Amino acid sequence: MYERMRSNHRNRCFKMCNPAIAYNRTSMKRKISALALLPLVIWSCYYNKEDELYGANGACNTDNVTYATTVTGLLTAYGCLGCHTGPSPEGNINLQGHANVKAVAGSGRLYGAISHAPGYHPMPHGGTKMNQCDITRIKAWIDAGAPNN
Repeated sequence: MYERMRSNHRNRCFKMCNPAIAYNRTSMKRKISALALLPLVIWSCYYNKEDELYGANGACNTDNVTYATTVTGLLTAYGCLGCHTGPSPEGNINLQGHANVKAVAGSGRLYGAISHAPGYHPMPHGGTKMNQCDITRIKAWIDAGAPNN
């Protein structure tokens, strides 16, 4: 038993007192840690952009675009109605009700603002631009004469 304890002590002392072995273990641990983290770093750089994946009209369905469902739904979802309704709407552009939205669309200001066209104030102000499919759907509604449907 004494011999076994002495043998264990020698092994521990050899490992702890030999800097080359200690360095190799630390170095190996660092390499393994770096390799384990590499997939996470690569995966975190991955992103999807709908426009790049599907193109402007790739998976965008412009059939059955209506004012009541599609247009008002998008204007609400992107926060347009929060600023452009009420007694004193921002920029004096009122998007409350079909007649007002049709007037803004007919002047070109609606499409120009949401598509960030030169000469128009990009909307939503301070927010992210509408995705291309949503812009295309509103454009299809405008091109159909902005009907009250």
